[in-house]
Amino acid sequence: MLPHLPYADAVHVALVNAGIAPDTLTVSAPDSEGHRKLIAVFSWADITLRWSSDSGWRHEAPHRGGPLPLNPFAAPAAVVTTVALLADGHPPIAYRERWAGARSLAVAIGDWEQSFSCPPLQTRRIMAFFS
Repeated sequence: MLPHLPYADAVHVALVNAGIAPDTLTVSAPDSEGHRKLIAVFSWADITLRWSSDSGWRHEAPHRGGPLPLNPFAAPAAVVTTVALLADGHPPIAYRERWAGARSLAVAIGDWEQSFSCPPLQTRRIMAFFS
């Protein structure tokens, strides 16, 4: 399982509950030149929000794009407010609130990244003889 699924789900639920559900939500873990990162992309007709484990929140919209002034593990309510502002053509404002599961997510991401940097364990076939 991808460790950022619970976070993407929490943000998605908050967006749905606010009446601004994305048209698409894509959660992935692409491998780019040996560097793995976790990504969640929330897309509407004119706005795309992208969360990445290595760069936090970014957006693309008709009036501008770039990094968002959100905590890398922003509270879903902060993401909802940011999407509403962008949809109305307003610039985003800074939010420092973190998602309640941020600490667990950070640990899970660290464990996930570590699993790719360690060589696989050697396994041996052990045969037991019973009389």
